Amino acid sequence: MAISWGKRLEYRLLRWQARFESAVFDRTFPWIAGTVVWIIFILLALAKSRELSQTSDLAAVMQSVWLIGEGYTPESSLLGQNYLASQGGFLIYPVALLTAIFPTVITLIVIQSAALSFAIIPIWRLSRNVADLRAGTSTIVVAIYGSYSAIHSLNLSGFRLETFAIPALLSFVLCAYSDKKYKYWFMATLALLSRADLGLLIAGFGLLWILEGKKRLGYQTIVLGLAWSTIFILGIQPLYNGGVYPHLEAFTQYGSGNPFDVLWGIVINPLTFINELFSEPNFQVAVALLAPLLFLPMVAPRFLLPALPLFALYLTADVPTNELTESGQRVPVIVCMFVALVFALRKTGRIIVQRVNVDRTVIGALLITASVFFVSNSVASPYEDPWEWGRRQPVDQARLEVAELIPEEAVVRAAPKLLPLLTERIALWEFQVPENYDDQLAEDAVRNVDWFIFDRTEVPVAWTGVDVLDFQSDLKVSKRFVRVFNEAGIEAYVTPQAALAAGLEPIE
Repeated sequence: MAISWGKRLEYRLLRWQARFESAVFDRTFPWIAGTVVWIIFILLALAKSRELSQTSDLAAVMQSVWLIGEGYTPESSLLGQNYLASQGGFLIYPVALLTAIFPTVITLIVIQSAALSFAIIPIWRLSRNVADLRAGTSTIVVAIYGSYSAIHSLNLSGFRLETFAIPALLSFVLCAYSDKKYKYWFMATLALLSRADLGLLIAGFGLLWILEGKKRLGYQTIVLGLAWSTIFILGIQPLYNGGVYPHLEAFTQYGSGNPFDVLWGIVINPLTFINELFSEPNFQVAVALLAPLLFLPMVAPRFLLPALPLFALYLTADVPTNELTESGQRVPVIVCMFVALVFALRKTGRIIVQRVNVDRTVIGALLITASVFFVSNSVASPYEDPWEWGRRQPVDQARLEVAELIPEEAVVRAAPKLLPLLTERIALWEFQVPENYDDQLAEDAVRNVDWFIFDRTEVPVAWTGVDVLDFQSDLKVSKRFVRVFNEAGIEAYVTPQAALAAGLEPIE
């Protein structure tokens, strides 16, 4: 009886497997999977934004796209520079056209989630049409992508224009193997328009194509990638930043004159660069990226090579470290990780009836490992209580109310969590509460503004009650601002003229 039951189960599994290998399933499944993941990503990102936990990163992009939509150049006061100076992301212009028609925050969330979710389609095509993996294995790869911590960090980090490079670059790789030349160059350009330094990644793929025997395509790709990055690093980005490349400060230990000084400094100080590259924090970053994939990409190391030069520069840059703020720098390695994973699975499997069959033990271990790391490390882990994100506390309601009071023409300095609510104005600055109270703080807070929003809930623990009272007194007495709002720890101070223009009465 047990043998008969086992045979029946095996027969049913074989029938289902045959259905999964059908052309109809092959065409429709990735779109269905992408849509499901898209809905999940949208819900998570909307809940995060409703929580009002996003800060100046999202607000700076929102201000930039609003300025473009209003016909201005994207000279963001929050960034302190033109948006194009930072990464040369000209793809912001079509994004701004959408936000001019639809609500800004929702539009940015929806299109970013779509870019991340529908990257599943080129991953599926690469698995099925290039690596010849079976449907079950390809489905596991898609599931792992949907739970990958670095993807969730991108989804919840505000808005990163380089997110659009993920589906573009995966399609770019797919086109290289399927000989779709026009689409190949279009996808390469799309990725480069999202972030100029991805030209180094494109050039890295050119080297990979040479190793793969696609020499002509490889040399052409190297030329495009290096030329694009060189022109933007030496010409376009400095043009929008007073003639100076904006990221030199991150590499001052190697040189400060221009990007060539930095490169020469790396060449003549290789030990300094290597020590920084292989530091303990960077090692932990590499493990966090590889471990959820069971280190399988290391089985196909050549597919990781394109990301290594650019990722090495990211890791050695002297910038604040934070999983969400650094999420955009993970784009090159995310793309190469999943390309390498697909080909690693192909390498570890064996061909049965024109398809590569991967051992179920390997697939099971891969799925379990990815699930464990999602639960333990992801910003969307169940331990982070994502179902609680959409609930607004009294302080969130107070932030919404004070934002309604501020006229569009106002010149404002506000607490970080207020910024995404105030981005539709030309003059907006961030007020970061320092760790220790300073007698000059009130003067800095209201310099060149007529509205100042103070968030007492963000005051560091080092501040005493007397410090808070002194700060409030300095604003009202020394700087002659009046308080017009005080709810749940959110306070609004304005000049008497601004209060009169807005029809607001001072309160004690």
